[in-house]
Amino acid sequence: MTGQILFKPLTPSDLDLLCRWFKKPHVLEWWNDHLTPEQIKEKYGTRLDDDVVCPYIAYLKNTPIAFIQYYWASKVGEGWWPNEDANTVGLDQFIGEEHYINKGFGTLMMKEFIQFLFQNPLIKKIITEADPNNLRAKRCYEKAGFHEIGIIDTPEGKSILMEILKKDKS
Repeated sequence: MTGQILFKPLTPSDLDLLCRWFKKPHVLEWWNDHLTPEQIKEKYGTRLDDDVVCPYIAYLKNTPIAFIQYYWASKVGEGWWPNEDANTVGLDQFIGEEHYINKGFGTLMMKEFIQFLFQNPLIKKIITEADPNNLRAKRCYEKAGFHEIGIIDTPEGKSILMEILKKDKS
């Protein structure tokens, strides 16, 4: 991939950075897990060698700026995506460093991660969801090529379901 954003799989040494990001108000506003550092390390540490949920840190010029992960929707469980097929992955992301917000880096990151994911021949569709009040995320996803499917009920409440199909990107 020759993009501006470099995606590196999450490592044990990234967990402290993730803990710092999860404490930031702009992250807590939409990722309201309110996990302790120990819970964050437990939750994300178990994903380091996972083949269902695959977390990454996004870098811009060697600077870590964001968290992004994909997951195989049909395998994730916990009440999420029970009707998705084996060729669908879901995306979760946030920009951890606030001075990169509202400057196009979220859209750039999403576009480049979509390109990265669609290199995998097994992936035919990518889904994501946004809180109906998070218009910034919805606009970002639309600019990256996602289409709104509708409002859905998730284990965390109402969300806007969005998708992008591989055939739309070819």
